[in-house]
Amino acid sequence: MAFDTLRAAQRLREGGADEPLAEAVVEVVVDATSELVTREYFDERMERLDERFTQFDARMTLHEQSLDNRMDARFEAFRAEMYRMFAIQGGVILGGVGVIVALVETLG
Repeated sequence: MAFDTLRAAQRLREGGADEPLAEAVVEVVVDATSELVTREYFDERMERLDERFTQFDARMTLHEQSLDNRMDARFEAFRAEMYRMFAIQGGVILGGVGVIVALVETLG
């Protein structure tokens, strides 16, 4: 919305202000409002910001999926290693029991 400085000065004069006062008041208002943002500008900037957040969310989702996949792969590798270690331990235990049984039979 544009500020009509001529109309504002005219209204001040009609209200009883002399010319210098009317012009000074209009200048003060213009100076005070010159840095204000219009609704259109604000809406445009908010839309751009929303777009950037949407793009950021999409990238984060891809990174999360990638991280999930890597974590799943590492967990599966860890699980496989644990099964291998359990198998080795079981073999060692069975071998030890076999040795003990053989010793008992030999000595017995």
